[in-house]
Amino acid sequence: MRSMTGFGRGRARAEGFLVQADLRTVNHRFLEVRVRGLSELPGLVHRCEERLREAFTRGALELAVRWELCGEVRPRQLNLEAARRLMADLSRLRKELAIEEDPGLSHLISLGAFQEILPEEEVLWPALSEALDQAIAGVMAAREAEGERLAQVLAREAGILEELLDQARREAEASLEKAAARLRARLEGLDIEVDPGRLEQELVLWAERADVTEELDRLGSHVKRLRQLLREQEPVGRELEFLAQEMGREAGTLSAKARSAPLGQTALAIRLAAERVREQARNVE
Repeated sequence: MRSMTGFGRGRARAEGFLVQADLRTVNHRFLEVRVRGLSELPGLVHRCEERLREAFTRGALELAVRWELCGEVRPRQLNLEAARRLMADLSRLRKELAIEEDPGLSHLISLGAFQEILPEEEVLWPALSEALDQAIAGVMAAREAEGERLAQVLAREAGILEELLDQARREAEASLEKAAARLRARLEGLDIEVDPGRLEQELVLWAERADVTEELDRLGSHVKRLRQLLREQEPVGRELEFLAQEMGREAGTLSAKARSAPLGQTALAIRLAAERVREQARNVE
């Protein structure tokens, strides 16, 4: 089991380039991938997205990439057409605003007339690929460590649910016996002679309406499946969320059919435990 939260950083050198890749992942219902720092190299953005989608199935992923030439300043070249337009605009602005200073090279540099020369994507990719793999490995390790802690929390909740279900079964049986005893005592107090057969028939009908065996059996099956999912190595987050939702629904039905205060309180406790499972499942890949 893995969580969806993690951070990984990778650095690599190749072909004269130094690349750093920072990968952050947080909870998300689906898989969402964002790549920053490569907007002018769309081919590399696509490759990074493909690599991330192969490695992860769920979560919001943000990859930040920084690159530089090893020990050198990034090369730039003059954009002559842009420089001519800028110089014309500066001269016109000087004339209209009566500015004494003449436009010069320093103004062109500050306004971006000298543009950075981007590397070929195939040249930068080896270093980026290695740094990305390191970042993915770091995130995987962080996710697995957090996943172990989540598994412990969910195992504890599974134990609580099992205890609550045993308690609910005892209370359901006791509530039927208490209801029958109350009805008989009430009839005796009214000094009314009742056909024993008819009384038993009414008690059976009441018991059928208040029967919660199916709800408790389904809840037991859900908890058993929860235990199984905690041992899985594949992504189980979505199934865990669905399972918790179903347990909450069954607990709601159990509460509605409860005919005693203790059983109603236990049903509420089951529902709260199912909600805690659901909250934790939102962190699981």
